[in-house]
Amino acid sequence: MNGASPPARVWTVVLLAMVAAGFAVRLPTMPVSADGEDSLLFVRGVIHYSIAKTSPHFPGYPVYIWIGKLLTFLVGDPVLGLHLLSAAASALTAWPLALVARAWALSLGASDRTSGWCGWATAGLWLVTPIAWIIGAQILSDPLGLLCGATLLALCVAGERRGLGYWIAAAMLGGVMLGVRLVNVSMLGPVVAECWRRRRERWHGLRAPYVLLLAGLAGVLPWLLWLVIRDPMALLAGARSQVGGHFTRWGESIWTDHHPLTRPFRAFRTLAIYGLGTYPHEARRLGVAVAAAWIAVLAMAGAARPWRGPVSRLVALWAVPHLLHVFLAHDIDYPRYMLSAVALLSLVGGLAPVRLTRAGLAAVIVTVAAMAAVTAPLAIRQSRQPPVELRVVSFLARRPPAALAVVEHEGLPFFLDNAQSGVVWAVTPAEEVPRWQSVWERAGREVFATEPPPQDPSGWRPVAHFCRDPRINPYLIRDLWLFAPVSGPLAGTDPLIDCEAD
Repeated sequence: MNGASPPARVWTVVLLAMVAAGFAVRLPTMPVSADGEDSLLFVRGVIHYSIAKTSPHFPGYPVYIWIGKLLTFLVGDPVLGLHLLSAAASALTAWPLALVARAWALSLGASDRTSGWCGWATAGLWLVTPIAWIIGAQILSDPLGLLCGATLLALCVAGERRGLGYWIAAAMLGGVMLGVRLVNVSMLGPVVAECWRRRRERWHGLRAPYVLLLAGLAGVLPWLLWLVIRDPMALLAGARSQVGGHFTRWGESIWTDHHPLTRPFRAFRTLAIYGLGTYPHEARRLGVAVAAAWIAVLAMAGAARPWRGPVSRLVALWAVPHLLHVFLAHDIDYPRYMLSAVALLSLVGGLAPVRLTRAGLAAVIVTVAAMAAVTAPLAIRQSRQPPVELRVVSFLARRPPAALAVVEHEGLPFFLDNAQSGVVWAVTPAEEVPRWQSVWERAGREVFATEPPPQDPSGWRPVAHFCRDPRINPYLIRDLWLFAPVSGPLAGTDPLIDCEAD
C-alpha cells in the first residue's frame, strides 16, 4: 500500500468505503429468521452437522458450515451468524468485481482515471441490485460461493500480468470454493485453460499444470478429508439421493422441466425481475426506469467492444461454462441461481464509461439510483416479513396442542416438521377437513385449516391472515389464511392480521 501511487490509494479507499456502505445498509435490513427450506437445513447444520440427518443436505457445504460455526460462536446465534455471513459476502463481492472491471477497462484502452471509474461503477451497480441486497442477505451458500468465484476471477486477471503466483492462489481458492458450493466447479474455466496454455512450462522443476493441480488439491483436501472421515457412507448415500433426484425427479433441470422450450424466456424474466428489479406489476414506474437505465448502460458498454483483449477471454472462461451449467442443470425460475448472471451484468455495465465517459457515468448513476429506490423498500420489507410458513408455525406453537389440515400448501409441512413444535398436520383435500377435525378433536387438539371445507363453509371462520411480498422469495407462500371451527376457543375474537399494505 505504501508504494502505491496517490490515485491508486484514493481508488482503493473509495472502493473500501463503498463496500463498507453496502454492508452497513444490509445490517438493519437483514432477515430476522431463516429464509426457506435450505436455510433451515443450514441452521441445523451449524448447530449439529450430519449429512445423514440432512443437516445440511449433500454435498454438506463444509467450508460454509465451518465459517457459519465460527460466526455463531462469536455472535451466539446461528441465524444471526449465517445472515451476517451472507450479508458480508454479498457486500465484499463488489471488491473483486471492481478489480476485474478496472483491469478490463484498461485492457480496452481506457485511461487510468476512466478505468478507476469503471471499477467503482461495477461496485455500485452490484451493491444495489435486488439479488445482491435481498437474496444476498439470506441464509444460503450462494453469496459466499460467488465471493470466492469473483475473487478467483480477479486473481486470474492479476495472474495475466503478474505471473504464476496469482494463478496458484486462484487454483487453491478454487479448491476451497468447492467446499463452499460444489456446483461452482463450473467457474474454474480460467484455471483449466491456464493449465493447458502453460502445459510445457516448468515451475521449480514441475510442469506448471501439476503445480496448479497440487494447489487445487491443497484447497480441496482439508474439507474433503473431513467429510470422508466423519461419515463416508452418508456422503455416498447423500450423493446418490441428491444428484439422482436433482436430475431425474425434482431438480427442475432441463431434463425434468415440463416446458423446456420456454427456459430462455423464463431465465430472462427471472434475471430481469428478481435480479435487476424491473418489476412489471409492483413498483411499475420504477421497474420501467430500471429497465431503461440498464438498456442504456449495456448499450454504452457494448460501444466499447468489450469482447476484445485478454481480460474478456478470462471473463468468458469464467462466466460462460457456469451460466450454461445453471441454465441446463438448475431451476431457472429460482432467483438465487441468477446471482452470477447479475455479477456478470454488473461487470459489463461498469464498462459504460470506457468510450462515452460522461454519458456512461451518468447512465450508471441513474441505474444505481433507480435500483436503490426499488431495492431499499423491499429490503426493509424483508426484515419485517419472515416467511409465512414460519409465522404459521409460530402461531400454532403458541396454542398447543394444535392440529392443522393443509389444503393446497404442500410446502408447509416441511416447516412444521423442522420446527418440532408438537403440531400435528395432514395434507388433505378441503372436502376431507371434517374427517380430520373429528379425529383431532377426539384427541383433544385445537383444529385449524388453511381452507374451510366446502360442505360447511359457515362452520369455520378466519382466525389469522399472513402474507409476504413475493419479490423476496417467489417459491414461498405469498398469502395464507388460517380457519378454525366457529365453536373453537377463538370464537368471537378478531382475526390476527399479520400483513403489511403493499
